Amino acid sequence: MIMSEKKMREKFVIRMTEEGMEIAGGKNRPLFFSACEALMLLDILKGEEENLRRIANEASPLPVRMQF
Repeated sequence: MIMSEKKMREKFVIRMTEEGMEIAGGKNRPLFFSACEALMLLDILKGEEENLRRIANEASPLPVRMQF
């Protein structure tokens, strides 16, 4: 398939605001996080990073794995 025929679609958009962070997802239903809540989410994601990378690698259709 030619790349121009393939439509790119955003799954979500993250926007930083003066109050914190906004994540707009499917059906344009945004989630709002205060700065403190956004930092708590960041801490949780950092704690789960190894597990998330493992799941992503297992789900990848590529035969070659890229390490960051």
